[in-house]
Amino acid sequence: MVFVSKSAPVKLSTTPVHERIFEACRTHAAANKDAVCFIDAETTTKKKLYRDVEPTVNSLASALIKLGFKPGDVAAQALPNCPEFLIAMLAVMKCGGAMSNASAIFTDYELQLQFCDSNSTIIFTDEDRLARIRRATDKCPGVRKIICLRTFPVRTDFPENVLDYVELTQTPDQPINVTVSMDSIALLPYSSGTTGRPKGCQLTHRNVGAMLDVAKAHLEQEIAPAMFGKEKATWSKEHTLLLLPWYHAYGLNTMFETILLGMTGLVFKKFDTIVMLNRIKFYKVKLAWLVPPMLIFLAKDPMVPIFNTAPYLKVIMSAGATAGKQLCEEVKKRFPNAWLCQAYGMTEMVQFTTLPRFEDGNCFETVGNLGATYEMKIIDKEQKEITKTNTVGQLCFRGPTVMKGYLKREEADIIDKDGFLHTGDLGEIDDKGRIHVTGRIKELIKVNGMQVPPVEIEDVLLLHPKVKDCAVIGVPDEHKGEAPKAYVVKRDHTLTEAELTEFIRQKLSSYKWIDSYVFIDLIPKLPSGKIQRKKLKKMAESSDSGETDTEASKSEKSVTESIRK
Repeated sequence: MVFVSKSAPVKLSTTPVHERIFEACRTHAAANKDAVCFIDAETTTKKKLYRDVEPTVNSLASALIKLGFKPGDVAAQALPNCPEFLIAMLAVMKCGGAMSNASAIFTDYELQLQFCDSNSTIIFTDEDRLARIRRATDKCPGVRKIICLRTFPVRTDFPENVLDYVELTQTPDQPINVTVSMDSIALLPYSSGTTGRPKGCQLTHRNVGAMLDVAKAHLEQEIAPAMFGKEKATWSKEHTLLLLPWYHAYGLNTMFETILLGMTGLVFKKFDTIVMLNRIKFYKVKLAWLVPPMLIFLAKDPMVPIFNTAPYLKVIMSAGATAGKQLCEEVKKRFPNAWLCQAYGMTEMVQFTTLPRFEDGNCFETVGNLGATYEMKIIDKEQKEITKTNTVGQLCFRGPTVMKGYLKREEADIIDKDGFLHTGDLGEIDDKGRIHVTGRIKELIKVNGMQVPPVEIEDVLLLHPKVKDCAVIGVPDEHKGEAPKAYVVKRDHTLTEAELTEFIRQKLSSYKWIDSYVFIDLIPKLPSGKIQRKKLKKMAESSDSGETDTEASKSEKSVTESIRK
């Protein structure tokens, strides 16, 4: 059975992404010549005006053309959130190319893999990352030039193949006679998808444009009532937190949406809790796009009540990973005036495919309803469509944002013959059309034939006042098939395994009880907030393979150190 979105139809744009952003910048600048697009959240003195975006892009695009960058080429960038990130991306698109955004904290090995696989010819970065980028590009013969943003106070000469970013943005603007097709690749982000190594997701201008249309409509129809009540929406007077990394689909699209509506984005190069609370209070921020680890901070950190930010936040939207009901309830207690909601999506579908409805209230156990333009089917283990509501299976989506496919991996069968993308996520739809994500196919723990979602146990562990963070995986057990194992970060050093055992047994059925605990310093997570269970499973395998206590300890220390990096 195919479920169809009941949201109002959305007219989809036929304008390439960069032109769409230019149009928005022109509109906001015409309404107010001093309209601010971005403010550096750390200093608040560095600003980017809407009127300056397009001219800067035009100059950089002219420089790229002179460097031989042509339609169909790929550029990559490893930058933290900053105005230059947007400028570089739009310039590449204007030249008819695609941008492959990489994490600013990637190692040279990770960067090398992405640069080579994407066939990138030009790399954008800054001085803080230049040494890493050069090591990576030494093994990527296709890279012709590195364009570097200066960040060091002492000006030094760049190596021969490294060009100064600011100098290139001062190139005289020249007409660029490039027609960009809606079906050409605009973005090439990398994602592991349902399994395997990271792969390049070919997202066209049509894909990205459709997502912007759907997201903008949702903001105007559902988010606006929560932010402004019955008053007219005054987006141009609003500041919003741009905390999430822009190289990631969620963070990138929230930045685009900020521009489309004419808000001012408070740009964070990194997640700083004190700065975040300060900026919410000073700028009276109403809207915050977050991920579950940030919700944990809002729910548990003693600094949050001290800053008294509760009166300002009207909408807290979480995505990237599913937040449990108990965690959401804890956040809601501290922010009673906020609409706390969740959404769901994948890089392979640009961003969101399900979105919350304001009339449904807080979304503690659901990720909302199908977004406008989307269809969904749920399939069982035999790949047969499930026809009943409230029945768990694999979620599959079809819509205008579904990627063209993975780069160089035509054999990947994530998109079926009917155009549905198979997410690898388990979930169900209820009688009201709300979608519940219950886990991932490979993450479910099978205990005596019973399915145990790790998130359910994690949700309960986080209720313990001495627990700062946690993650649960399944490990082999000769009697049960699998048994839950928990990795816990202590908030209070006095926390013991016995305390947690008693706590869990009071709240969960016996087949969900945890057999073993490991206390560590940090839970490995992606920037989206998703737990990296593979790292934890490697740690578990090392400790269960007959290593000595010392060797196991070294293994755990190694994982912790890799997380911190």
